[in-house]
Amino acid sequence: MMVLHVVGAYPTQQNPSEGIFICTQVESLTRLGIDVDVCRLKGTGIAKYIKGIAEVRKAVRSRRYDIVHAHYMYSGWTARLATVLPLVVSFMGNDVYGDCNEWGKYRFPNRVLHGLFSRLLSYATAHNVAKNAGLAKYLRAKTTTIISNGVDFDIFYPRTVAKREVGLKEDEQHVLFAGRPSAGGYKRYPLAEAAFELVRKSNPSAQLVTLDRRPQQEVAQFLNAVDCLLLTSAHEGSPNIIKEALACNLPIVSVDVGDVAERIKELEGCYIVSDEPTPIAEAVKEVLVRGKRLSGGYAAVDELALAKVARRIQSVYERILS
Repeated sequence: MMVLHVVGAYPTQQNPSEGIFICTQVESLTRLGIDVDVCRLKGTGIAKYIKGIAEVRKAVRSRRYDIVHAHYMYSGWTARLATVLPLVVSFMGNDVYGDCNEWGKYRFPNRVLHGLFSRLLSYATAHNVAKNAGLAKYLRAKTTTIISNGVDFDIFYPRTVAKREVGLKEDEQHVLFAGRPSAGGYKRYPLAEAAFELVRKSNPSAQLVTLDRRPQQEVAQFLNAVDCLLLTSAHEGSPNIIKEALACNLPIVSVDVGDVAERIKELEGCYIVSDEPTPIAEAVKEVLVRGKRLSGGYAAVDELALAKVARRIQSVYERILS
């Protein structure tokens, strides 16, 4: 079986975290014996996806591919306009819901267009992959399978990491923000900051930590060194950082987005809260006062081992070709 993956993001030396979950998925599919090539679209903005049509056509002519698998809606349209080969599209979340400002307010035309083009594309594919049930329901296409991204347990697992090893002070408590503040307004970093101002009133030494474009190995070190993970996004699909934190038995405070509640609702030491500063702050304070790692986080994501997820994707390919 030969599959061409079409991507708009993929790890580079300058940005090793960009599209890393796509890279690990490609590698895990290769380990199953699937012949996989990657067509990384070059450029920026919408022009990247328009010019990418010619890039995909060139790639398709170079080998006899059985399936094209595109990641994100924009890459999906590029692939659909480039070839008539069976197409699988992985919809992630923000590609379907559109952009919002840093306080989570959606730009109405933007959201409508993202939703419309995602739904249209989902009817023009051989199969769709959605990252959570809500996303699958939103797309409405019957040919949709829910498959979350996998977790690399060779990197993300519970271990003791001293705070000083990652440049943090041992006499402080640290909460890691789940995302890059620069990643987009939908991450709602100002909401996290507002909540943390309330946390500091009773815990002046508490610190809100952010990471930007770090290799996975460094992210894993931080997840094992900090005291809590905080997610305040306006929308998500199946956020990788949540699953990676669970694999490291790190307590989590999150608003109810994507499949986060499904992942953490049964775990003592994790909290789903409304998206207001006060309830977020109260939950963070509970975690910091408790001062314990999770006991069942790693087990909760066992089903998301890379090999298991790869086999589910392989089964999608096989159904298409049968």
